[in-house]
Amino acid sequence: MNERQNQDSAEVGRRAELRSRIRPLSDETPDEVFLPFLELCFNWSMDKPRVELDELLKRDDAAFYFKDWGRSGDIAVAAHAVEPDAEDSSDAATAAKDAFGDSSRVEKASSAEDSAPDIVGLAWLRLAAVDAVVTSSSHDTAPGDVAAVGEPTTAGEPTTAGEKPTAEGSQFAGYGWVAAGIPELSLAVLPDHQSQGIGGMLLDAVCTLARMSGFPAVSLSVEYGNGAARLYQDRGFAAVGRSGDSDILVKSLK
Repeated sequence: MNERQNQDSAEVGRRAELRSRIRPLSDETPDEVFLPFLELCFNWSMDKPRVELDELLKRDDAAFYFKDWGRSGDIAVAAHAVEPDAEDSSDAATAAKDAFGDSSRVEKASSAEDSAPDIVGLAWLRLAAVDAVVTSSSHDTAPGDVAAVGEPTTAGEPTTAGEKPTAEGSQFAGYGWVAAGIPELSLAVLPDHQSQGIGGMLLDAVCTLARMSGFPAVSLSVEYGNGAARLYQDRGFAAVGRSGDSDILVKSLK
């Protein structure tokens, strides 16, 4: 083979190895697994004041993205630093095949104790509660690696592209909310593992699972200046509106 063929072969092998390290998370995954990635989402820009994890744990807008994981509609996929042990991850292996196009439905994913220590990237989807609406808030930062950094709207103002009304004392519905029944995406990759294609594979996998679960689309919010916007655009996300300094993006799964 010539040099170009060798390079292509090596890239195919690299992507196959990476794909083998991506696994869905189970409904029993503890909240703590999400925290390092949630922190990255809120602190995507070095030019903005940092929001410490202790503060995030007290905020309702942050809690929306991870608290009490395992609710109806919750979907998450993780990239591991190394391929999980096949002997201990038979269910996870089956789910991973489903995530990449197998016709059977995902029923069970990897156990939390197997997935937590070595996760280097995470993509997850969460639905707003049926009666949830965005509340007024003094916070000025929102998830940003995939979800946005932007000013939450005050009561009575349009919230996102869907212009969902607000109400005092109501639940937070997510910075990327567009409509009932469409989950919001969050995604983060640890700094040492970025620029390796992990984000794109996680995004593809979680959207495949969302489609298999019957969701018509997924949404997200990304602030101006966030380089992740290019990834979403390349994967078919389209802007449907703005909220503050953030674009609201939607990808149809039909």
